[in-house]
Amino acid sequence: MTSSASAVRAERERVLSFQGGCNFRDIGGYRTQQGSHTRWGKVFRTGVLTYFTPDDHAPLTNLNVRAICDLRRAEEREREPTRWPHANINALSWDDGIVTPTIRGLAADRPKNAAGMFDAMIALYRALPEWMGPRIGGMFSAIANGDVPLIVHCAAGKDRTGIAVALLLRSLGVPEETAIQDYLLTNTSGNFEEFIRSRHEAQLGVADTHSPLLSMPEDMRRVLFSADAAFLHAAFEQIGDVEAYLAKTAGVTPAMQDRIRTALLE
Repeated sequence: MTSSASAVRAERERVLSFQGGCNFRDIGGYRTQQGSHTRWGKVFRTGVLTYFTPDDHAPLTNLNVRAICDLRRAEEREREPTRWPHANINALSWDDGIVTPTIRGLAADRPKNAAGMFDAMIALYRALPEWMGPRIGGMFSAIANGDVPLIVHCAAGKDRTGIAVALLLRSLGVPEETAIQDYLLTNTSGNFEEFIRSRHEAQLGVADTHSPLLSMPEDMRRVLFSADAAFLHAAFEQIGDVEAYLAKTAGVTPAMQDRIRTALLE
């Protein structure tokens, strides 16, 4: 497939629309620095998997998903459980550990305005890579073991998913600027306010019934709901060398990397 044809296909097929879906995308079609491309239909990134409708079930089943990597905390999984059309999948989740970085906690002592929320988001992205080590390692292990097609998701499919997918793309040889462009697609494919307004119980990991998201001042919501390149840059700065991070923090071996490249590159 030529680069222009690939770009057209990416524009047409990148975002998958489901009635109950949230920021659901395919990460296929990205060109690596070595000249190959990520395979279509192998890794999907998305937000919460709770609100699918019966009309979504057939197209979801047609994705032939074998594993779902749920990056959320235990309380989020309990409040908004995954509802997949069938149970024949490998459902992966992880313990939260003793100290869990959350935007609620990091924003608590900062000014209640857009600048304070921006600073809290930067702090979150700096804290997440270390905490996510076991989750990143589990996702890489699932792919290396042949559990593809695979879904990786969190609540909004933006922050934790954004870091996980960016690391996966970088490990495959996709340039950093391309990984950031994929991350920024959230700003056009993830209309979180509309999603929440149409599903009053939706919490997306950062609210509860006592403190609903839409009660937050608009300028703070705008920052919270956005994908900003500065956020992902903060995570990359904290990660440093991607290969070293994957080996030391996530436990990803060179043999795993080879199997992942075979599975996800064409």
